[in-house]
Amino acid sequence: MNLINQDKIKETIKLLLLKEAPLLLKEIDFNHKDAFLEPLLFTFFNYKTEEKWSSELLTEFMQGYFLKNQNLQINSSHYLNNIAYLPYLGYFTEDNPELFEQIHIIENTSIEILKYPIYFHNNIFRNKQNQIINRKEIIVTNSLFQKNISYLTNAINLIKENSPKYFGLINQCCKKIVLFKTNPANTNSFATIKAHGIAFINVYQDDYDEVFFVDDIAHQAGHIILTTLFFDKKKIFKINEEHKVEEITNQKDHRTINTLLHALYTYYTTILCLDNCLKNKVFNNKQKKESIARIGFYLNKCNIDLERFEQINVFFKGIENVLNSDGIKFYLFIKENLLIFSENWLPTISTFNYSNQPYNFTFEHFNKLNH
Repeated sequence: MNLINQDKIKETIKLLLLKEAPLLLKEIDFNHKDAFLEPLLFTFFNYKTEEKWSSELLTEFMQGYFLKNQNLQINSSHYLNNIAYLPYLGYFTEDNPELFEQIHIIENTSIEILKYPIYFHNNIFRNKQNQIINRKEIIVTNSLFQKNISYLTNAINLIKENSPKYFGLINQCCKKIVLFKTNPANTNSFATIKAHGIAFINVYQDDYDEVFFVDDIAHQAGHIILTTLFFDKKKIFKINEEHKVEEITNQKDHRTINTLLHALYTYYTTILCLDNCLKNKVFNNKQKKESIARIGFYLNKCNIDLERFEQINVFFKGIENVLNSDGIKFYLFIKENLLIFSENWLPTISTFNYSNQPYNFTFEHFNKLNH
C-alpha cells in the first residue's frame, strides 16, 4: 500500500506555514521526518480563526523541530494543571523553565503516548451533534496513562510481531495516541483529520487489557492511514464521497460513502490483527474468547456494510462509476479479505448471541449470553 500522499500532505502544510508565518519556515529543520506532519499543525490551521490563535502560538509549539537550539518561549501553551506540552521536547510547568517531564515513546516505534491534556485538544472532543464536550467530562491524566500503559505497550508489540506489514503503516502514519475516559454517550474512540496523526482511545471500561488495545489501535490507526491514502479523494472517488448512504439505500444510515469505506477498512484491519494474534496463540484463554467474540461482532457489522456498498454500486450502475481504478483495487482487496475472514470464522461465530451488546463491544455482556 503506497503512502505517497504523505508528501502531498507535507506540501500542503508548508504552504499554510508560508502564508501564516514565513519567518518560521526558516527555523524549521526540513529534514525532520515529522516536522510537517505534526498533528498540532492540523489542529492549529483548522481552528485558528475560531479560536483567534496567533502565529506566535504556532511558533511556540514548533520549537522542537527547529534547526538550532534556542531559549524556549512558553507563553500560551499552558493548560490544565499549568502544564505545557511542546512536541519532541516534553512537558513544562508555568513557574519553571526546566523540563517537567519527558515525552513517552513506545520503545522501538515512532509512536508517542500523550500523558496530559493538551491546550489544543479542547476543540477536538465533540459529541455526535459536533458540539464541544465540557472538558470536565473528558479525563486525560497521568494516572490514566499509568493504569493502561503496560496493556497499550504490549498491544502495540503484539501488532508489530504478528501483523508486521500493517504495523509498518501504523508506525508511519500514527504519530501519537491519546488515552482518555468519558461516557461513550459523549464520544467513542476516534481519529479526525483535525488532529491528523493522533488516535484518541476511550478507555472507559475498567477491564480493558491487550485485546481491547489491539482492537482499538488497529481500528483508529486504520482511520489515520486511510485519511492519508485518501488525501486526494479524486484519485479514489468518481462520485461525491460526501453523499449520504441513506439517500441511496433508503435505509437509516447517516454516514457518507467515504465514512462507509473507512468502516470497511477498519473492520479489515481490526480483524486482521486479532486473527493473527489468535493464529500465533499469544492470548490466554479469556483473551482468546474475547478476541473471537470481537471478530464475530465486527463480521456481523461488516457483512451489513458490504451489502450497503454493493447497493451503492448498483445504484450508480457499476463500481466503475463510483470509484476510480485505485479505489476499485482498494475496495476489492478489502472485500475479498473480509469475505475470507467471514468464511473462516462463520462456523465458530454463528452460534454467538450478541443481542445484549451496545454500540461498543462489551465482553462482560457477551459472557452473560455465551458461556
